[in-house]
Amino acid sequence: MDRIGIIVIAVMLAMLFTTAGAFACTNVYIGKDASADGTTIIARSEDQLASPYNKMFKVQPRVEKAGRVFTDTGTGSEFKLPDLTYKYTYVPDSSDAGDGMYPACCTNEYGVAVVGTVTTEVSEEYAAQDPLVEDGGLREAVLPAMIACQSKTAREAVEVIEKLIAEYGSAEYNTLLISDPEEAWFVEIYGGKTYCAMKMPADCVAVHGNQNMIGVVDDQNKGDYVFAPNLFETIEAAGNVVKEDGKYNLVKSITGYRNEFANIRTWRGHALLSPSTLKHDEKEGGGIGEWFHDLFEDSSDDSFDNDTYYPLFYKPDKKVTLQDVFGIYRDRYAGTEYDVTERTDPAIRPIGTNCSSDVHVVQTWSDMPKDACQLLWLCMGNAEHSIFVPSFSGITDTLDEYKVDGSAVQEDSAYWMFKRNCILAEQDRPGLSRGAIEFCQDCEQQEIARVQKQMKDVRNAYKKGKDEGRDYVTRLAKTEEKRQLTNSTILYKALLYASALNTTDNAPYMKDDYEHGIGVNFAKPVAFVKAAESAGYQVTDKGGTILLSKDGTECTLTVGAGSVFIGGEYVNDMSYPIYKVDGTVYGPADFADSMCVPEEE
Repeated sequence: MDRIGIIVIAVMLAMLFTTAGAFACTNVYIGKDASADGTTIIARSEDQLASPYNKMFKVQPRVEKAGRVFTDTGTGSEFKLPDLTYKYTYVPDSSDAGDGMYPACCTNEYGVAVVGTVTTEVSEEYAAQDPLVEDGGLREAVLPAMIACQSKTAREAVEVIEKLIAEYGSAEYNTLLISDPEEAWFVEIYGGKTYCAMKMPADCVAVHGNQNMIGVVDDQNKGDYVFAPNLFETIEAAGNVVKEDGKYNLVKSITGYRNEFANIRTWRGHALLSPSTLKHDEKEGGGIGEWFHDLFEDSSDDSFDNDTYYPLFYKPDKKVTLQDVFGIYRDRYAGTEYDVTERTDPAIRPIGTNCSSDVHVVQTWSDMPKDACQLLWLCMGNAEHSIFVPSFSGITDTLDEYKVDGSAVQEDSAYWMFKRNCILAEQDRPGLSRGAIEFCQDCEQQEIARVQKQMKDVRNAYKKGKDEGRDYVTRLAKTEEKRQLTNSTILYKALLYASALNTTDNAPYMKDDYEHGIGVNFAKPVAFVKAAESAGYQVTDKGGTILLSKDGTECTLTVGAGSVFIGGEYVNDMSYPIYKVDGTVYGPADFADSMCVPEEE
């Protein structure tokens, strides 16, 4: 059997033994000394077996009541809660998904963020020595929320994990990222009772797929590591002990191999953030691949080698921006031999998969009130053609659209409002992807600028009191959620038209410069009047009609129509009609190239 066939079978078998296709998630960590703005960033894509998978965004309030339990609704297992549990945000599955909450990403009122989990695996020999606790053990379905509801610091969160595993054991192999304003921790669970937690270096970054990553450890360093009491004893009993300079190499001893499905994503993190850690072997891209490759300057990379144990932590070649992190979650190996920016290949698993149900990126500031020191950038659907939307951790509520339950398509669901654009753009990546990505990036850039202006106001609101601060950040979050839901509609109206145009049987005959089997190359929608003025047109907006004049030529456009007229005579067609959303007229960004210019015979 060829290598690709073996990879596909191995991946499918691995997925069969995991929940909801979680054996596909990707973690990203950016230390505060490695980030461009001095924030700590922890992030994860929540990936599924199938593309449609509704997620919500909610807030669990602080509760003080004795005798409560947290129920894993997927298994019926119950876990005791302390009398007091803290407020936290979470991103749960729809209730009819049938396998539990899966809170995905939690930020609590004490400035603790928990991202989890990335599902991993161990060798058969190790699993035999530390079997999973399949009846009553902890699962991804509950673990992040169980930690967030009772932890005041990241270090205390690690201690909570220790206590939970000691009492209940783990039903899965999982990795979690945890951060607070002071430090961040990386936690790997290797079986029913063994684990290792490692404090993450502030000057380093990490990107990894579904595989254990902690390598050589210092078992005497109790400040930077927390080990299960029986970890090294279990490693010895499993029989595959690997030491380097007298110290245990955990990943080689516990896992003993690299899974290509996961390891290629780990390699890609190096290629994007620290290409100097790899030998340079410049690849040539093309089309969308070449364009997207240009977004990551100096991202030349050596060919992926699955036999390599790429290190977990490394220093980036330059400071990492928030936009860089968003770009990682959109990445499909542009400019390499594995490039799938214009296609889908079941044998190649990109970071920017179309099967993400959501992607969550958490920034933590050390100089903000702890109640609101984290900013969650939540992307519903997969990141490639969706928008990251910000909210401070102090929020007490989310917009109703983010709480629409159920798996079926619902027009007022935030998940489906974003996901519909992903679906359209990914049906025709060569024709539609670039413009859709550019639109999303514009929205995010504007959001980042707004957040920077809001930081001072958030601090001032909290100086008045916690309630005032929470009210303020909740209003901010709902405003930005509403803004980006509107933007999702703006993008959808243009994408739907262009997608319909490009799927016609006659598409090859619609343009002389026909490429890739498409009718048009989709240009992002922009506020039409403002863009026209920037392009040098004099604009008169009469509501349903827009008059443009430039260089002695006057054009008439009707809102809702895609044809351009001069003196009542047809001149040209736009790639999609101008249209209104909430009173603003939108149209294609490339209109100035052909507007008021007659089509050639």
